[in-house]
Amino acid sequence: MQSVLENQENLNSELIALRDRVAELEVIAARHEDVERKLARLANFPEQNPNMVIEIDLSGHTTYLNPVAQDQFPDLWVKGHDHPILHDLSSIVSALRADRQGYFVREVDVADRIYEQKICCTAEDVLVRIYVHDITELKRAEDRLQQLAERMRWLTQRVVLAQEEERQRVSRELHDEAGQALTALKISLELIRADLPPEAAALRPNFDDVISLTDATHQQIRLLARGLRPPALDTVGLNLTLEGFCNDFARLTHLDIAYTGTETRPLPDTVNICFYRVLQEALTNVAAHAQADRVWVELRCESDRTCLTIRDRGRGFDWQAQATSRPQAGIGLLGMRERLDLLGGWLDIDSVPGQGTCLTACLPLEVL
Repeated sequence: MQSVLENQENLNSELIALRDRVAELEVIAARHEDVERKLARLANFPEQNPNMVIEIDLSGHTTYLNPVAQDQFPDLWVKGHDHPILHDLSSIVSALRADRQGYFVREVDVADRIYEQKICCTAEDVLVRIYVHDITELKRAEDRLQQLAERMRWLTQRVVLAQEEERQRVSRELHDEAGQALTALKISLELIRADLPPEAAALRPNFDDVISLTDATHQQIRLLARGLRPPALDTVGLNLTLEGFCNDFARLTHLDIAYTGTETRPLPDTVNICFYRVLQEALTNVAAHAQADRVWVELRCESDRTCLTIRDRGRGFDWQAQATSRPQAGIGLLGMRERLDLLGGWLDIDSVPGQGTCLTACLPLEVL
């Protein structure tokens, strides 16, 4: 258990470090966006534009280079349309002139640099002006951000997996060790009660109370163990496990829950647990907030996805307004979305005040 907790702490520390790095890269990206906005204001002043401005005639010959373009590509005067920065412009120019489009944007790789080009025709429609912006660093930052995002995704999956493994271990210990100990205790108490001498008959009600308390404690531990990790997932599969949970939850909360489901092909453990946790959280929210008189739960397999829908006939809510005004109220829903997102899935929320709520959690077939 100690090693599992240490591994989880290490994963959490690395995840925090990656989030800090992502924040830094987002700041860099924001700075690039600010620079782009400033450059847009200078677009009509080629000489003062800090980026390259190139003009060519309709034949592809270079007619103008601003100072930055001359410094960067002095051979443009000679190579003209054969230069990599002007490669394959004829079709773009034809489209601009034929369709009278405002401008065309593309990216061009030249050596080890990446340039974004904004191509447009001049007012006289006899020259083509090209604004060239070096976006190499921005692209590299985006690549690093993507790599960090993938790393964060992997680490988060590892954290969730470590949590589920610990839940499974604790559930097994509660069921096997604590459950067996309470069963043995109950049997011992019943034997002692049966062997009470006549003169100790007054103690029998006390033994009855203790045995009843032992039974109740055993039942609570069983429910806790099942909540941590339902053993049915490993034996009867997802469909029957969800149905059993709905039946148990309806009995405990007196909610009217109607379950329908279809058998699925064998699914990865992470997928089974994801759907089970979504159902747990959704029904808990219904019992705590919805004031619903009926709930419908459906597990269905479609051609490209498997979906779990929980719909209630309750008071409903404004999801966007509630998440903005009381962020803590949406933590459960955000937790569902995060679990599904880690597996490439999504959560749809459809709720109107006074008309109930419908949650649909889906995972695409390729991750199943």
